[in-house]
This record gives sequence, C-alpha cells and structure tokens, in this order.
Amino acid sequence: MTSEIAQQTLTDRFAGLFNPLEITAEQFTSAYDTPDIGPHIEKDYKGLSYLSWPFAYRYLKQHFPTFFVAFEEKSVGEVVFGGPGAYYVRPYLTDGCRRSVALVFPLMDRKHNACKELDARFISDNCQRAAVKCIATFTGLGLRLYAGEDIPKEEGSSAPKSQAGLKSTTPAPAPANTTPAQSPESFDGKDALLKFCSANPLHFVDAKTCQHAVKSALDNLGLARGGDIKNEGDYANVITTLVSTWVKSTGIKITKAAMTKDLASIRDASPEGVDGINNAVAAFYLSKKSMLPQPA
Repeated sequence: MTSEIAQQTLTDRFAGLFNPLEITAEQFTSAYDTPDIGPHIEKDYKGLSYLSWPFAYRYLKQHFPTFFVAFEEKSVGEVVFGGPGAYYVRPYLTDGCRRSVALVFPLMDRKHNACKELDARFISDNCQRAAVKCIATFTGLGLRLYAGEDIPKEEGSSAPKSQAGLKSTTPAPAPANTTPAQSPESFDGKDALLKFCSANPLHFVDAKTCQHAVKSALDNLGLARGGDIKNEGDYANVITTLVSTWVKSTGIKITKAAMTKDLASIRDASPEGVDGINNAVAAFYLSKKSMLPQPA
C-alpha cells in the first residue's frame, strides 16, 4: 500500500502536479554572487574545485532559512532509482509545502565513473553530493564552480581568490609579466615524470617504487601515459594526486585544511616549471619528515 502511494505521488510530481518553490531573480543573483564561500572551496584529487556539503548547507540556511533538500523515493525510504551502471537519485529543494522539480544525479565513484554496486556509505556520500548540486542549481549558491567561473572576492577582504572550475583542470593563466617555464607545445610529460623519479623528492625506497606511484597517480586521473600530460598544470595535478596517496600510505596525520593548503602550494609552483614543482614536493617532504612513523 505504501509503495503504491509513493508511486502515485511520484507520478503526480513527474506530471508537474506540485506547488512550485519560488526564488526571485534578485535572490538568485545575490546567492550566485556570494563572495564569502571562496575560502571554503576545496580541490579533489584531480584538482577540480568543489564546495563541501556542510558549507553548502550553511549558506543555504543563511540565504534561504526555510529551504532544505529532499529526495524522490522509489518506495518509502528508498531513494535510489535505476540499476547497475545507471543508478541515480533525484534531489529537489523544498520548504515543506512548496518544492522545485527534481534533478537526476547519477551515482558515481571517486573517479566520476557510474557505479555498478551499492552500499549504504556509497549512497550516503552521493546523496550529499547531489544535495550540493541541487542547492547550486536552484539557488545559485556555488553554481559558479559548475560554470568554471571564479568566486568573487569580497570587497576589502584579504582572503585570496579561489580558482573555480568544476568542469576544468586548466591551470590559472600566468600574470602578464610572467613567462611560463615551458610552452604547452614543448612540454614533455614523460620526461617530466622521469625527472620526478630521478629527484625522488618523497624518498621512495627505490626508483621502481617511485615509478609505480607515478603510474598509480596517472591511473587515478584517467591518464594512460606521461605523454598525456600537456603542461605544467597537468603535471602538478598528477604530482599532487601522488602526494595525496603517499600521505595516506605512510599514515601521516594531517588535517584536511592543512592538506588542501599544502597541495595548493605545490600547484602554485607550476609557473616555475617541473623543477619548481619537484622542489615544492621536496619542501613538503621535509616539513612532514618528523611525522613519519619510526621503524620499530
């Protein structure tokens, strides 16, 4: 009986039979241009920018205190639709009486591939990501990230302007008076990775172990070989991915905020070329050397 009720409710909503949630153009523009979310922008292992769900909810309540995210239900308590390789959830924004239409959000793994198997944690994590996209779509909060735009800088604020770009891994252009170390046409990704392994700034036990770490980082980014790295920005993304994995494998305890700052420092060395990035990794290692577990 409850399943039939849920199905009828879902059918009505698909047909547009609900009280629409109203957000004025002025409200949307104000939320879209919110400057103070910049410090809360983070980057994932691929160097893509995102707003974490706690802050998305925070700013939702700041701008729209009565709104919250809910999900369509396939049956009572079940929010996942579809099947293996095509699972999805349908978040919508509501104030309890009125609501928006529902989005279709595919359930993806950390490499942004459609998942084929589910568990409770996987569903929960994807629901949080779906909620963030729902908030951005209907209110404008953080929507700049999906458009690849910078978050505006609050007037008078000394906080650095965060680079957005949820859909792009292209590095920020160099200032007009700065000449990049190498042009994209002359960049040799394979040679750059060989330089990294030769320098071995993370002090892997041998060259082979370092090469395995590099290969794993390429795989995580969906790259087949070093030749797929086209510029310093791409190279920095591979190296920061490798560094993130190294931190986890060594058991070093670093806060998420500190790790984000450290990785940003490595990426900021991109204008100095491959050597600059490698030197930044070497400096990172030295700053964490005392935190490495000591052999028994």
